[in-house]
Amino acid sequence: MEIPVSRHMFTQPENNGWVRTLARVGFAAKGLVYVLIGALSLQTAIRGSGETAGGREAVGVIGDQPFGQVLLFVVGIGLLGYALWREVLAIKDPGHVGRDAKGTAERVGWAISGVVSAGLALTAFQLALGHDSGRGGGTATWVGTLMEQPFGGVLVGLAGVAVIGVAVAQIRKSMKCRFARDLDTARMSPTERTWVFRMARGGLISRGVVFGIIGSALIKAAIAHDPGQSKDLNDALATVAASPFGTVLLVLVAAGLCAYGVYMFFCTRYSKLSHPAA
Repeated sequence: MEIPVSRHMFTQPENNGWVRTLARVGFAAKGLVYVLIGALSLQTAIRGSGETAGGREAVGVIGDQPFGQVLLFVVGIGLLGYALWREVLAIKDPGHVGRDAKGTAERVGWAISGVVSAGLALTAFQLALGHDSGRGGGTATWVGTLMEQPFGGVLVGLAGVAVIGVAVAQIRKSMKCRFARDLDTARMSPTERTWVFRMARGGLISRGVVFGIIGSALIKAAIAHDPGQSKDLNDALATVAASPFGTVLLVLVAAGLCAYGVYMFFCTRYSKLSHPAA
């Protein structure tokens, strides 16, 4: 029996129903992970003890629930769907951001986001299969590997600059409400629109803060040629907690990450899918 396959599946993946469905499932999976990251870090801030959480820790919490193995596979598939959609955005440019300096920077950011989501999906699958290897060096591992390559230090430094650029873009997107362009606001009720805007603005600012810390750490690692100075999301939140007024700041940032997760849930329904939806 021949399975009909549309040529548009390959030439225009942004218009393929399966790709778009996976993208929406991906928003939900990403939203769940961010809500858990924020909730775990809020718990740490309120208790005044314990460790902050990153993506891996959030995925681990999912695995600890009833039917956790099944949930991990579902979340992993969702994150892969999100990763696929980010790569479609970067390669096919359905949002028409262009190939000038600004457009190229956005597309590179989407590609990096896709790679990060794919890595987190791999973690979910590994945990589902019972392969728990711990953090395994995390960001420092790939930074160290990159530094071993020709001009590796320069590449790490450029990656840091790119991440800081993403941080600035997230904050600007929040302050100017540019995320609204990515959403079908006409389908929202007035109450939904109010809450979507609140969640998006708070969430994007929190992401901007943690991305700024991660980018700065990458630049420091490149200058010192020391992969150990790099940071992931977990480390960035720990840096917030260790700063002056750290408890208050961690509460604010963690709450913002929860808000970003809720915003991702709204995106499953209202994202136009011709734009990145942050």
